[in-house]
Amino acid sequence: MPEKINPDADGLIVGKPDITTQEEIEAFRAYYAKTKGKSLPGFEFLLENRPDVLKRYRAAVRITTSEEWRAYPLQMVLQHFHQYTITGYGDGIDYQVHVAQAAGASKAMLLEVLAIAFLHSGPRGINYVAQYAKASIDNYMDPEPGKWPNDWDFDISTLQSGMDFSKIKASKQDIERLNAWYIDSMGEIPGYVKYLGKHNPDLLKGYRNRFEYAMKGALPRQMMPYLMLNYNASRGFKDGIREMVLLGKAFGMTSEQLNDAISWGFYYGGIETFNIVEEAVGELMENFQD
Repeated sequence: MPEKINPDADGLIVGKPDITTQEEIEAFRAYYAKTKGKSLPGFEFLLENRPDVLKRYRAAVRITTSEEWRAYPLQMVLQHFHQYTITGYGDGIDYQVHVAQAAGASKAMLLEVLAIAFLHSGPRGINYVAQYAKASIDNYMDPEPGKWPNDWDFDISTLQSGMDFSKIKASKQDIERLNAWYIDSMGEIPGYVKYLGKHNPDLLKGYRNRFEYAMKGALPRQMMPYLMLNYNASRGFKDGIREMVLLGKAFGMTSEQLNDAISWGFYYGGIETFNIVEEAVGELMENFQD
């Protein structure tokens, strides 16, 4: 069983980035071997050539790791698994399976995360999972269950719009029900729903069939907006950021939980992503009532 992850215990003295001892290097390698099952080639490269860059990165990770994450690491760990699947980072997919096990994730949780990731990754992402992590997932043994935030719940029925998925074609009533779901949940209808509702309602219905049933109850419903918010922040997609903040808010997520998802997106999209976040939800987050 992999060791539980603790971002402060990586062995690096981050306050002294320009001095790195062999003792620190060995401790860092041991930390990754224990928590992720392997040392990463990219980090090995930095240890050999620019350890100061790696130490400053790890210092930032420690800062980004909120108190909520430390108490409930499952959401952040699975968020990385989701992100790596979409972006096709094979080594990351595999080692994140090990980290998820240490955090208390069940195999059913991993499979639900993959179903959500599939919405954005397409076959490419699932191919990477099969190529790099099939053995790890096939042989996965469920650990002692990890904890979720106390105010999270498993009422995934709230993801369902009431569209009739027994029929492939979208009816007028299907679109009306979906629009009502958005108004009731978020108070507004996203642009893609308006466009597809007029010009390709069957495609919209097909997407919603996948979206609404990606989760079967292994994950709390709050993980849908958490994962999608993180990905939309990482790619700097303003409308997606807004939609998922509104959905997370409707599902009772706190501003800290939403900010966690946004903040970890920065590691894949760069600091400039926060310009888009400010445009999308700056005022909304400022006036957020937990």
